[in-house]
Amino acid sequence: MESNKKAVDPLSGKKILLGITGGIAAYKTAGICSRLKKKGSDVFCVLTPNAEKFINPVTLSALSGHRTVTDMFDNHEKVYHVSLPQSCDIILIAPATANTISKIANGICDNFLTTSVVSSSCPVLIAPAMNENMWINPIIQNNIKKLEQYGRYFFSGPGKGKLACGTEGTGRMQEEDIIIEDMENLVVLNNDLKGKKVLVTAGGTRENIDSVRYISNYSSGKMGYEISMEAVFRGAEEVILITTARNSGKIFKGKTILVNNTAEMKDMVLKYFNDADIIIMTAAVSDVVPQKKFEYKLKKKDELFENLKFRENDNILEIISEKKKKDQIIVGFAAESSQNIANAIEKINKRNIDFIVLNDISRNDIGFESDYNEITIIDKDGKIRKVPKAKKRLIAREIIDHILK
Repeated sequence: MESNKKAVDPLSGKKILLGITGGIAAYKTAGICSRLKKKGSDVFCVLTPNAEKFINPVTLSALSGHRTVTDMFDNHEKVYHVSLPQSCDIILIAPATANTISKIANGICDNFLTTSVVSSSCPVLIAPAMNENMWINPIIQNNIKKLEQYGRYFFSGPGKGKLACGTEGTGRMQEEDIIIEDMENLVVLNNDLKGKKVLVTAGGTRENIDSVRYISNYSSGKMGYEISMEAVFRGAEEVILITTARNSGKIFKGKTILVNNTAEMKDMVLKYFNDADIIIMTAAVSDVVPQKKFEYKLKKKDELFENLKFRENDNILEIISEKKKKDQIIVGFAAESSQNIANAIEKINKRNIDFIVLNDISRNDIGFESDYNEITIIDKDGKIRKVPKAKKRLIAREIIDHILK
């Protein structure tokens, strides 16, 4: 049973560069290294000069089975700071100090680890660990946002608790279980979607009333983002995410297109629709739009109410279902204030689509703005499959599994 578990472990057989920087949490990295080895990963440890003050390289060499790198010019195999990272499936930096995060964000390559990160093309998972005042410093936060927007850098933590300086606050390195789980979501799971082009919509559209007011909803775009990321790591040839969510990073090795309203989203969907094999419409598109958009702010008493008139909005799902080709798969989403399966079945019967994913937006623990979801998948033959509450990335995996079946 154990061997079967290892065979399907996402990190089994993956080559990992484990970077350790100069923080007290460096001692925890020995445990992470050991766990990754037990999962079947090939781990190469790299210490910054300051990290050596907190953990002995010999310890990590014994755990990883490879000599720990400590010298910037350790080129015993080709140009090692280039050849090693370019052959890795993922880079984990744990702990990551404010110093190292800032160096990477600004392209500073003054040690083996920072040079390796800049030389690499794989996902980089960063587990920050520092004093709370350092963490909330605007300079550090700006550097983190800068990295997140590139679509290749991801963050795990930090957590809250007692810090090395003796105070309580945010800055503890994330727990091992969560770091490893985050790593599992950032490596190629398989090549199920090899050769396929996937188009995803996400977020709530903004329909302007005037220059300052708009109609929208609470959709965060998280579900669409996670589906897009899952498609990337399932080997899709191309993934395009059309989203209104500006707080999400770009899709790793995919195309992220930011839009504002239904009209812009429709134009982009139609632009990429013909080449897409799988279209997943998670976006919460407004049902109505103002009849007229005013380029100035309407006055509350004299103008707002008399000009606040609406019309029915374009239904993008309906439009593309009429253009659907035989070999395309279209998945719609139905946001209901309960598990209203009858409404979802009615939607799928009216349109030429393959699946409807029903999610309950009335609950605070799932759906809009939450990291979790619970769904019901209904296919055009009327078959119903419920997927219990889980993180949206795991829900995304279930949706793609269902499509592939």
